[in-house]
Amino acid sequence: MTSEQQPTTGVTREVELLWGLREGGRRGPKPKLSRAAIVDAAIALADTEGLDAVSMQRVAERLGYTTMSLYRHVDSKDDLVTLMWDVAMSEHPPGPRTDGDWRAGIEAWCQGVVDQYREHPWYVHISKFGPPAGPNGLRWMEAGLRELNASGLTPAESLQILLLLNTTLHNVLRMDHDRKLAAQKSGVPLEESEREWLAGLRRVLDPQEFPTITGTIDAGTFEEGPPDADLPEGLHFPVQRILDGVEAYVRARGGAPSAGRPR
Repeated sequence: MTSEQQPTTGVTREVELLWGLREGGRRGPKPKLSRAAIVDAAIALADTEGLDAVSMQRVAERLGYTTMSLYRHVDSKDDLVTLMWDVAMSEHPPGPRTDGDWRAGIEAWCQGVVDQYREHPWYVHISKFGPPAGPNGLRWMEAGLRELNASGLTPAESLQILLLLNTTLHNVLRMDHDRKLAAQKSGVPLEESEREWLAGLRRVLDPQEFPTITGTIDAGTFEEGPPDADLPEGLHFPVQRILDGVEAYVRARGGAPSAGRPR
């Protein structure tokens, strides 16, 4: 730490970390190893082996450096994961729409989030609370709020809906990823595991005590394939219903519906 750097904690420190404000003060020739290279190596490791495989030692081995060399650029594994969290969202979000269709805009935003989560499945296992603080996360936040503000929601309402959408995407994708991991560990294909679960329930469920669950099973709900939509199974329906609610809410107080969509 240089004399110009003052110790910081919490959110302030996270902002400094994600915006590169804690990298200054080093003199001499530019080192061959860089923070960006460390983060990229950690992301590549997580992509292939999962977040639990990421450690300062494993990343150092991947780069061909000693573990102590990494600490010249990243203070801890927690800091490394924080940097990974932002860099993993480096794809640019959809730009502003020219047709005024905010709903299509936020649908594209949701699809973009899903695509990046699928590219980096470990992302859903990072425990982060509060709004983003890094440049990439803030770009996605900016794009989502831009589309929701265009719906007629107030800024505060847009923020709440964006949080709801992001939480829905995150939690459903995390459950889906956990189910796939469990299937891999057990050696039983996911489809077969689900069939066994249904068969087991049919043996023990009393329709008198569990009439709704029994009816849901008998209707074949758990055996239906994914809907004809880009968003994965389990996400298309709730996202559309959230957006239906936004349209109905805005319309009820005199706002206009999304461009190109009937009242």
